[in-house]
Amino acid sequence: MNQRLQMFFSLFLVAAFSIGGIAMAGKPVDSNGDFIGNGFPSGPHFNLLIHGKDPATFTCPEEKFYQQVTIDGDLTDDIIVGDLVETCPAGYTCATTTEVIYGNVINVPRDGSEVQILVESGRKGPKSKPDATTLEVVDACTRPFDDDAAVFRLPADPDGYAVYSRVTGKPSDSQAFQVTGRDLELVELLTNPDCDPTVDSCETTDLLLLGVVTEDGVFVPSSPDTFERVDNTDGRGGKGVKNAVEITNLFEFSGSVCYLYGDDPACTSDPDASCAETAYCCPTYPSTGAGECALKSDPLFYDAILMGQSCDVADEEGVVDWVDLTLYCRDYTDSWIFNIADFVNVLYRLRNDETYNVQLRFYPLPLQDSARVK
Repeated sequence: MNQRLQMFFSLFLVAAFSIGGIAMAGKPVDSNGDFIGNGFPSGPHFNLLIHGKDPATFTCPEEKFYQQVTIDGDLTDDIIVGDLVETCPAGYTCATTTEVIYGNVINVPRDGSEVQILVESGRKGPKSKPDATTLEVVDACTRPFDDDAAVFRLPADPDGYAVYSRVTGKPSDSQAFQVTGRDLELVELLTNPDCDPTVDSCETTDLLLLGVVTEDGVFVPSSPDTFERVDNTDGRGGKGVKNAVEITNLFEFSGSVCYLYGDDPACTSDPDASCAETAYCCPTYPSTGAGECALKSDPLFYDAILMGQSCDVADEEGVVDWVDLTLYCRDYTDSWIFNIADFVNVLYRLRNDETYNVQLRFYPLPLQDSARVK
C-alpha cells in the first residue's frame, strides 16, 4: 500500500590509462570552436589534484595551521601585526592559530583497493562551511592512510560547474583510475528558506527521511568514458599526454525531487522548470499528536508516506491519524547534483591502479573567456 518516490540517477564509470609523456601547453581553439592543446578550457576554475601513493611508504600529512603575526619585523613591507600567514617571515614573531590551511590535494593508494571521496556542496554551499569561496580539501587522505574517506568542499554555484580531468605523472604498465559508484550521503533543505546558514543556526529537514528522495536508486550505467594518458596520434612516438576530457556527467543528477514549499528556489529560480503540486498522505504518531504530520520528528515517516492516495486508510501500528500533505515536485535531467537541495554530500567510490596524478578542474558555469563545453 505504501509508495515511495525514488531517485533515478545515471552512474558513469570513468577509466583512465597512463603510459608516458609530458603535458602540452596552450588553449587555442580550432575552426569549430573545439579546444586544442591540453584540452582544458580557459577561464576561472578550481583545481583538485589526486595523487596516487604507495601504501607501504606514504604517511598522511598532518594538518597545517595559519600563523598570526604578533611582532612586525619589517615596517617597509605589506605584512602587519594581525595578518595570517602560512609561514612566519624571517625576522617576524608569529603565533599558531586554530585556522586550518586547506589545500587542494587528495592522496589515494595505488594498489587497486576501493576507496572513497566525499564531496560537500549544495545550493547554499557546503553544510560545514556555507560561505566557502574556494575548493578546500578538508581530509586529504583515504584509507589506508587514515580511517575514513577523503573530503573536499566545493563552493555553491547557481548554474553548477563543468568538470574536466586529465591523467599525468610517471608512466607504468596497466595504469587505471576508475570511479566505480556514487551515493547520496546527505540531502537537506532549510526548514525556513529565509534562514541564513552563514550567520544563523538554521533548522534543516533531511529529504532522505521524507521519502521523496531515497538512498536507493536504479543503477543505469553508460558506456564507460575512457581517457588515456598517452596520445599516440600526435607524431611524438607515444610520448604525448592525452588531452583533458569532460567528466561533468559524474556530477549530474536525473530524477524527481519533492520540496516542502512551492516557493522553494528549486521551483522558482529556473524559468524552464517548475514544481508540480502533489498530494501525499502523512501519518501522525503519539509523539506529534493527532492531526500533526510527522514531517521531521519520526524517521518512520519515510516508510509510511503515501503518494496520491486518500487519507481514509486503515491505521498502521503506532499511527494515530493520517493527514493530507502537499509537496511540490520537480523532475531533473542531467542537472548539477548539488543544486537539488540546500546541502548535498555525495560519496564517490573509486579504484586506482598505479596512476600517479589525476587533475580535475571545476569551471563555474557559464564558462568565461570564450571557453565552451564541447
